[in-house]
Amino acid sequence: MSVIIRPVEAKDKSNWIKLWCDPSESYLKFYKSVDKVTPEITESTWQRFFDEKEPVYCAVAEVDGEVIGFTHYLTHRDTWMIKDTLYLNDLYVSPQNRLSGVGRKLIEYVYNETDKLGAGKCYWCTQFENHRAQLLYTKVGVSMGMLLYCRP
Repeated sequence: MSVIIRPVEAKDKSNWIKLWCDPSESYLKFYKSVDKVTPEITESTWQRFFDEKEPVYCAVAEVDGEVIGFTHYLTHRDTWMIKDTLYLNDLYVSPQNRLSGVGRKLIEYVYNETDKLGAGKCYWCTQFENHRAQLLYTKVGVSMGMLLYCRP
């Protein structure tokens, strides 16, 4: 399988939306959030990928012209360093294409983008129960030993 990782293009919208929020199988379904992320949020997210003023990016994984995965990432200020930090916000590969190295290639692409954008570090988080993804993450990253909290 020959995988191409590239920046998202306008022509990818319908495939991205399917992978992002399809109620039968998608990133948001995995995180039990299909009903929490409104169509307005989805459209805003999509538009941000193409707005040069927004530090929000998307890359897709493509095989034989079909988009089979994506990653979303963004840069932000960091109080612990002068350079910006890159946060890998979302990573998804369609179930039938998992365990074939696509996730790793998406992360490697984001690592390259970290360097191109001049960010000082790249980080991400995942659910404690997402053991399958953690098998990859422990190979390409180092646990920061942090727990993630948010306002209820």
